[in-house]
Amino acid sequence: KLPQGSFLVGLSSIHWREAWKYGERAFRYCQHDIGHAWAALAISASMLGWKLQILNTISDEAIAQLLGLNRFNDFEMEEKETPDLLAVIVPSNDTLKPGQSLKQESIQKIANGKWYGKANKLNEEYYPWEIIDMVSDACEEQKSDCDIEKPSTQLFSETHPVPVNDVKQERKNTLLAGQIIRQRRSAVAMDGVTSITKTQFYEMLSRVIPVVGSMLWDSIAQRPFIHLGLFVHRVVGLIPGLYALVRDPEKQSLLQTSMHAEFQWKTPLECPQSLPLFLLEEKEVQNLAASVSCGQDIAGAGAFSCGMLAEFEEPIRRFGAHWYRRLFWETGMIGQVLYLEAEAKGVQATGIGCFFDNPVHDVFGLTGHAFQSLYHFTIGGSVEDDRLSTLPSYQHLASSSIL
Repeated sequence: KLPQGSFLVGLSSIHWREAWKYGERAFRYCQHDIGHAWAALAISASMLGWKLQILNTISDEAIAQLLGLNRFNDFEMEEKETPDLLAVIVPSNDTLKPGQSLKQESIQKIANGKWYGKANKLNEEYYPWEIIDMVSDACEEQKSDCDIEKPSTQLFSETHPVPVNDVKQERKNTLLAGQIIRQRRSAVAMDGVTSITKTQFYEMLSRVIPVVGSMLWDSIAQRPFIHLGLFVHRVVGLIPGLYALVRDPEKQSLLQTSMHAEFQWKTPLECPQSLPLFLLEEKEVQNLAASVSCGQDIAGAGAFSCGMLAEFEEPIRRFGAHWYRRLFWETGMIGQVLYLEAEAKGVQATGIGCFFDNPVHDVFGLTGHAFQSLYHFTIGGSVEDDRLSTLPSYQHLASSSIL
């Protein structure tokens, strides 16, 4: 049985919602979105006295049965909805047992129930991006995958010898979490002027380190596979250049031997001991950041940007093809944290899905498939687009007790 008072939340993707605009890149964009949604749910649950835990012992087929996504006659073939993950929301003083799952008879009972509704049709015409279906099918988590070895559940602070709470806050934030969450917006352009302090920079990066007791990282409960390759432009007190944030200290040696031999790997000025951040190379990287992000100026006009570098080939071979999706989910979770941290510091952020993989790898000296850039992000002073109108989030609920 699940803990008393708990309930299930499932996430799924309609690949066509991205594919109509972005083509075959739509698959990975949908996976980014799952990571963002996962993080948003985990943070919201924690704020309300709950906690989110992912069920890693259930197949995609079972998730589809629970969510009614296997009702093929109720969905347009080109707009089918693909199951991604299933989470349990439990009271904060409770927890799932290791390996806990749902009984097959319970899943079947729900699947055999009476379902209502038919999915709306989005488009009349479609372009068949066959590669998306091929990748989606290859990444499906089968029943047999549920028995495969899972990553270590040890988080950063259980293995790292230095306390993780030595990152000093520059000033106390007077904004409430709910306000920060509701005001979060993606920047459409950066002003190329606004800077942040190195203390703010360290604070932001400290939030993406997976520590025990974190409202977010406890929900993933595994050693991290994503590291940050940083392009630092306008951080007061830091030299512009290439930096690396090693989110698992035990992987520092692997990253060092995988990157350019001439990189410095020097601890930046006044960097907290608990933050595994390293200066790789001193140089102006604004144009470089923009060029590897499909020529988008926004990557070089902020305070800093980053490429999220995944440990790629080894975990996929070890844990199965479905782990390809999980790597993207982890990048989305990091992105959601950076969005909120930016808002809390008075700047804004945006995710960058278009980038040139091989040039990014060349910048850091990565070869082969041991590491792969999966997502880019930029943070800085945003430029408002006068053509757009921004209304308060959930304005239609403002008069209710919900907000």
